[in-house]
Amino acid sequence: MTGILEGKLAVVTGATSGIGAALAHRLSAAGATVIGVGRRREALAAQATQAEGRLLPVCADLADPRGRARAIAEIEARAPRIDLLINNAGEAAYASPLELGTAGWRALFEINVHAAVELSVALAPRIAAGGHLVNVSSVTARFAPNARFAAYAATKGALDRATEALRLELDPRGIHVTSIAPGLVETPLYDKVAGFADTRAKIARQLPRWLTAADVADAIVWVVTRPAHVAIAELVMMPIGQGR
Repeated sequence: MTGILEGKLAVVTGATSGIGAALAHRLSAAGATVIGVGRRREALAAQATQAEGRLLPVCADLADPRGRARAIAEIEARAPRIDLLINNAGEAAYASPLELGTAGWRALFEINVHAAVELSVALAPRIAAGGHLVNVSSVTARFAPNARFAAYAATKGALDRATEALRLELDPRGIHVTSIAPGLVETPLYDKVAGFADTRAKIARQLPRWLTAADVADAIVWVVTRPAHVAIAELVMMPIGQGR
């Protein structure tokens, strides 16, 4: 039986864990060939084996401008035509603006904003009419829960504004541009956030069941398989009980 995305080529960043890994698996299972971009070479190789040739690994650190340039060059060499570009790579921080410091702010914007924008600008000419550009945002862009999430929220807010501009520019070319804004998702992202363990445990006691990476991946697959005349501009999804 032919998959619903048979013959499509997708680019997924942050493909080695969490939402990106779940999405790469779902897309390849649906028949797409996936160019998976991530920092961990061994994890990418394992995914390529699991996908039985449907995942092409690109090992790059998108937080580094030089890494982004190498990734873009490698993607361009492999993909004259792109059907789906999903900018998912990102990091979180749990520190107030002063605690984070200027270097921390800059680093967060590099991966959460500049990586997505640079890949979008560079690869948009290769996205075919009827194709999709999806940027993974966050509900924190709409309401920062506290000062310690303000920097992360600011990066996602900036990404949202860039996504809106890309939609205005690419819509006349028949390209669907979507912002996905998940709420709390149980992913390894939070394992790397310094100082967040106690707050995470408190939230988990109040809201024990979060979204899974597979939930978000399924939503993205739903978005990119709508009828050609349907454009999903924005999709906000949260676990029951989060509220906002």
